[in-house]
Amino acid sequence: MNNNNSTKVLLPLIIVISICIGIVVGNFFALRSSKTIDGKVNGSFNKIDALLQLIERDYVDTIDVHTLIENAIPDILGQLDPHSVYISAADAQSVNEDMEGSFSGIGVQFNIQNDTVMIVAVISGGPSEKLGILPGDRIVEVNDSVFVGSKITNEQVLKKLRGKKGTTVKLGIKRNGSKEILPYDITRGDIPVHSVDVSYMIDDKTGYIKISKFTATTYREFLNAITRLRAEGCTQMVLDFRGNPGGYMDMAIAMVNEFLPQGRLIVYTKGKTFERIDNYSDGTGTCKNIKIAVLIDEWSASAS
Repeated sequence: MNNNNSTKVLLPLIIVISICIGIVVGNFFALRSSKTIDGKVNGSFNKIDALLQLIERDYVDTIDVHTLIENAIPDILGQLDPHSVYISAADAQSVNEDMEGSFSGIGVQFNIQNDTVMIVAVISGGPSEKLGILPGDRIVEVNDSVFVGSKITNEQVLKKLRGKKGTTVKLGIKRNGSKEILPYDITRGDIPVHSVDVSYMIDDKTGYIKISKFTATTYREFLNAITRLRAEGCTQMVLDFRGNPGGYMDMAIAMVNEFLPQGRLIVYTKGKTFERIDNYSDGTGTCKNIKIAVLIDEWSASAS
C-alpha cells in the first residue's frame, strides 16, 4: 500500500523533471545551431526564418515562399557591392555554358521587337546560317505553336532555341517580301562564345585587343590574337577590359604571365577560410618586351 502511494507521488514528479530537462537540452542545441563561426549568436537568421514561417502560416493570401526567397536574395546581396550577384538554379546552366566557351543552339542573336522575336544576327558557320536564315527574319512559330505576344521574354526564347546538341527545333519564319510563313527544321549544334571581341592594329606598331570576359577559351583566343598582331608588326599593345565582369582567374593569370619575366608576383588570394596563395610568373611569356596599356572602368571586376 505504501509502495503504491510512493509511486503515485513520484511518477508525476519524474515526468515534470523529464520535461524540464528536455526543454533545457532543446534550448541548448537550438542556441548552438544559431551561433556563427566566431561563437556569436546570429539572431538575424532566426528572424528571417520566423518571418517566413509567419507569412506561410498566417498571411491571408497563398504565397510561394520559395519565390519570395529567390526574389529577396538579390536585394540582400545588393547591399554588398556592385559585383556580388545571385545566380539562380534556372540561370546557372546558361551562365556555365557561356563560361565554358560554347553552348548548343541554332546560332542566332535575337531581339524582341513589337511582340515578335526578330533575328538581328546569324552566327557564321552555325546551323541557322547553313539553312539560309537571315538577319531581319522574325520567328512567329516554334514547334508548330504560335510564338508571339507581349508576354514573351528573353528567357523563354533561350529555352526554346537552346538545347542538347543534335536535337531539332521547328521554326516558322516570317520574312520581308514573303507572304507565306517559311518552315525550318533546325538541328541544334555547338555555338562558340568568343571572349576576345576584337583585335586589330591601331597604327603601324600598336595593337588593340578587347576582352569581354574570362572563359575557358579566353587564353587560347588571346594567344591567337597576339600572334596575329605581332606578325603584323605589333611592338606595343592596348588591352581593353572595360565592362569585363571577370570569370576564370587562371585564364587572367596565364595572360599576365605572357608579359612578365620569371619570378614576378602576379596575384595572391587570401580569404577567411583559406591561407594566402601566391601566383608567380614562370618566365615563359612571349610578350615580355612589349609595352602595354590597360583600359578599365567601374564595371571591370574580379579577374579583370
